[in-house]
Amino acid sequence: MKIGILGGGQLARMLIGSSYRYGFTFKVLTDDINSSAAKITNEIYKGDFNNQEDVLKFSEDCDVITLENEFIDYKILEVLEKSGKKLYPASDCIKMIQDKFYQKENLVKTEIPVAAYKKIETEKDVEIFAEEYGYPVVLKSRTMGYDGKGNFLINSKVEIKSGVEELSKRGKLMCEQFINFEKEIAIQITRSNSGEIKIYPLVETIQKNHICHIVKYSEDLFDNELSEKAKKIAEKIVTSIDYTGTMGIEMFLNPNNEIIVNELAPRVHNTGHYTIEASKTSQFENHIRAITGLPLGDVSMNSKSAVMINILGERNGEAELQGLYNLLKNKNIFLYDYSKNMVKTGRKMGHITVLNEDLNTALDVANKSLSEISI
Repeated sequence: MKIGILGGGQLARMLIGSSYRYGFTFKVLTDDINSSAAKITNEIYKGDFNNQEDVLKFSEDCDVITLENEFIDYKILEVLEKSGKKLYPASDCIKMIQDKFYQKENLVKTEIPVAAYKKIETEKDVEIFAEEYGYPVVLKSRTMGYDGKGNFLINSKVEIKSGVEELSKRGKLMCEQFINFEKEIAIQITRSNSGEIKIYPLVETIQKNHICHIVKYSEDLFDNELSEKAKKIAEKIVTSIDYTGTMGIEMFLNPNNEIIVNELAPRVHNTGHYTIEASKTSQFENHIRAITGLPLGDVSMNSKSAVMINILGERNGEAELQGLYNLLKNKNIFLYDYSKNMVKTGRKMGHITVLNEDLNTALDVANKSLSEISI
């Protein structure tokens, strides 16, 4: 079976790495033949995933197609489906999720808890919203936002004009109530094309400059009631839209111990990278199982605790991994270099996962490990 992936970044790379052993052939559509994923497959189509002709040509010999990001024009995906190709997640799921306003509308219809929100067309709309919910408010681009890009925190009336002017360059806008959260949390869920579901544990996430920095898992990090509530929300979301594949769901936990869903990612997600070593079956392998009709794998954990820490670029220039030898002297420390040729400040260059029986120890080791390597 040949699996086509629209995109050639690190998520595609880890999808490929998870499931080569099953005899699948992987083909990637990328505009860079030296991209992260292109380096581990010889089936490469150089092109643009937002060009309909490229996507249709790429897909000709693929048995099933998936994607590594939600920024592909859903209209192109619709054409791909109409051509007879199997695509997971489906174009209607991508259409709903890639516009954050429609995403919120759908979640509300499904009775999923979300922050108050409003469609924004003028500066006055923001002012009226802030009068009702108070400052600060979060102004968002409805599309093409990730890792903090496309968000603008408005702390007072005088900041409305600059926020609207800046984000309007990205397209349509919306506003959300600012959530004074206790923790940022996330969960991964995989649903197969036959409706089978597997749900990974609830994790805590820590951001750095609006980019996921640390993910913490521990079997006793959250009480059972909260974990079950998060799992029920996740299951309700994917079932309501007939979703196939792995989905990352980012949430807030407020001071009243209530869950508020923030955003959905219709793909494998950074907050689930720890599952490669910490789970019996990773989010990546289960995504491939889901879209190919295989039974989903066991998602029970291999360790009582795990910490994933992102390796973010701290300079601009050619990438060069240093410190690997000393890092690998240690047990239960796992490094992923995404094999990107160029490093940029803030760019995700790799990650480290640490398994340990104790969460605080795992966190200390992860931070120490990060300080001892560079890319």
